[in-house]
Amino acid sequence: MFSILDMINHALGYVNVNLKIKNQIYIGIGIAGNLYLGYVAIQLMRNGAWLRGLLYMLVFLVLIYFITLNVIYYFTEKRAKYDLSPKIEKLLGGKPKEAIAAEKQARQGTQQQPYIPANGIFDGQELLPAAIRTSREEQRNVHQIVDQLQAANIVRLDYGGMSDHDIMTQVKATGEPVAAIGQGIQIPYSELRVENHRMTVYAGINQIDQLPVGHITRVGLTDVHDAHEDYKLYLASTVITGGMEKIAGRSATIEQPNDYHITAQVAFEDREN
Repeated sequence: MFSILDMINHALGYVNVNLKIKNQIYIGIGIAGNLYLGYVAIQLMRNGAWLRGLLYMLVFLVLIYFITLNVIYYFTEKRAKYDLSPKIEKLLGGKPKEAIAAEKQARQGTQQQPYIPANGIFDGQELLPAAIRTSREEQRNVHQIVDQLQAANIVRLDYGGMSDHDIMTQVKATGEPVAAIGQGIQIPYSELRVENHRMTVYAGINQIDQLPVGHITRVGLTDVHDAHEDYKLYLASTVITGGMEKIAGRSATIEQPNDYHITAQVAFEDREN
């Protein structure tokens, strides 16, 4: 029985489905396995193996408690009244909520004036999102920029100070991984250059150390070449997203590498003006 359940469990690892749905399937597998464990416990006691039978029955009852918590969490919008998970997490070395709140408050207290990008401030009505394609060599340049930003203490790859419990909760709620870089970091300096009939984005911690990080393929819904013929284009902001991220495993988060992505906003001005 357990071999069959283990085979199903491994097979699910190869299926790319929503994390919440996958965890619901895991709960179904857990219920089936626990029912089998209860059946074994009853048979042991019937055959006179009281000590082993009672031990199995104790494990069966403990698993029922945790399965019930998971059923409430993944199948309803309610909260379990007697949830011991936070206490268990604390016993295993997790941070209490008070400590997490204090850390967040300390980080907020150290924030200075809002960051003003070196490219200037543009009217939001004149901005369009730009699609950027990045080569493998340019991807290495982005990694280098992130390393420089870390060394300058501008960016911290610490998942925004979130604990693994908070990350697990967010991933289960959204179905999306959580990036170490957070929602993204704006590169201090960036500019557009026309090179080999392409609009290449150069970016870096300053104008001296700038590197190519990709080229624009579309501005809004318009091909970049068509947009360049009709408008003057200016790079308003360049943001790095992606990179190292955490996803939800069965009982803990799993950290995995991923490519960085460059997102940008472009300001435009009619050439006739």
